[in-house]
Amino acid sequence: MKASMNQPKLIATQREFDRFIEQISEAKHLAVDSESNSYFAYTPRICLIQISANNKDFILDPLALKDLTGLGRILADSSVEKIIHAAENDLIGFRRDYRFRVKNIFDTSLACRLLGRNRLGLAKILFENFGITMDKKYQRCNWEKRPLNPEQLFYAQQDTRFLIKLRDQLHGELLEKNLWQQAKREFARLERIRLKPPREWDPDGYLRLRGAQKLSQTSSRVLKELFSYREHLARKTNKAPFRIMNNEVMVRLAGETPDNKNDLLRVKGLPSRFKGKGATSLLRVIKRAKS
Repeated sequence: MKASMNQPKLIATQREFDRFIEQISEAKHLAVDSESNSYFAYTPRICLIQISANNKDFILDPLALKDLTGLGRILADSSVEKIIHAAENDLIGFRRDYRFRVKNIFDTSLACRLLGRNRLGLAKILFENFGITMDKKYQRCNWEKRPLNPEQLFYAQQDTRFLIKLRDQLHGELLEKNLWQQAKREFARLERIRLKPPREWDPDGYLRLRGAQKLSQTSSRVLKELFSYREHLARKTNKAPFRIMNNEVMVRLAGETPDNKNDLLRVKGLPSRFKGKGATSLLRVIKRAKS
């Protein structure tokens, strides 16, 4: 059974947000999820927050909303159960971006693991439990880009739409197998989750790239400089390093060590940013390393 098209309510203004808070203020269960731009950005941030409660689905646009304090209060309210699938990344994102602490968590992925299930992806679980097929077309979408189209909103909606129903089923199974107390202890540990340290760059990380050990001494120096240069550009432009240049192309460049633009343009897979104005800077990096 394919999930039916039923558009969620998009919350993109402060007035809509205040009304949304009123609508969920009496709910005892909130299904929660978030989408970030971690696949694209050097420093990720939450770009979308999905909430389902009282048979309604909402999608918050935190890039448009100035004040999410009301949501933070509800997430911290221990009388309201928050149902999240594979909660760790969402909890870390809420702490990192908004200093929100989430209390009274039911992690459906963790519950499935305690019940002995091997497939812990939400799409797999929903299909096995309810026969629902989820389209993962936008799984690696850049959620920072606006405007969002209806298909993106529908995709995001599915991540919370069935969580409360799933929670009720899993709760019954945990009780039946005398695993509920253990599950509660595991869920409580999630409340104390710590922020991960900021991404640390290892200047010797180039040595672990596939093919790096086969390079000559000169090419190895070139790879080291390219690795450092890519990191600099990634930070400067807030892009994931592989979005600047992937490892395979970087190792290929180090091995071929082009001396001029014509040679550079012959390198297979060279990103377009280095075929124009960026070519001069890239050749300068290579020349510096060789000398």
